[in-house]
Amino acid sequence: MVELAINQGLSEIGGGSTERFRAVREMDPNFPRPGAFIEAYVQKGQFADALAELGKWHTYSNAQWYWSYLAYVCGRSGQQAQAQRALARLEHFARHSQSDLPLPLLVAYVGTDRKDEVIALLQKAYSEHSNSVVTLNVEPHYDPLRGDSRFQDLLQRVGLADSNTNGKSTSKP
Repeated sequence: MVELAINQGLSEIGGGSTERFRAVREMDPNFPRPGAFIEAYVQKGQFADALAELGKWHTYSNAQWYWSYLAYVCGRSGQQAQAQRALARLEHFARHSQSDLPLPLLVAYVGTDRKDEVIALLQKAYSEHSNSVVTLNVEPHYDPLRGDSRFQDLLQRVGLADSNTNGKSTSKP
């Protein structure tokens, strides 16, 4: 039920998604994908709400995703200095971490308009048969890349190209 609400929320970004996500939070206060809330606020241009949600998230999430979404939200809202500081913290974390950080880096790079780095990471993920490419056509944080021919080529190679897309994320029930 919660996953259905999330999928519906992602497919309705800009509509009633924030209300749907609030209902999910009420059903499950420990909701495992809090980034979906942040995505919804960013897509609606409600950056203060996205940062407030991120502030709540910081108390129970790991550092890599906190810095990733902070870079993303600040970058998308035009707060470039803050976005670059958050990205620097994430990159420092990535250099000193034993874990693989491509997804947090992807989100941060999209937010800070580093399209070349995003495309390079996605192409690497594709060549390594990573499951991180299976949601390219539904994750709203990739919306700024949808007009890039390299992104469209990658969607085609992954088998996710949809001739009916209008530059926004889509969801396939």
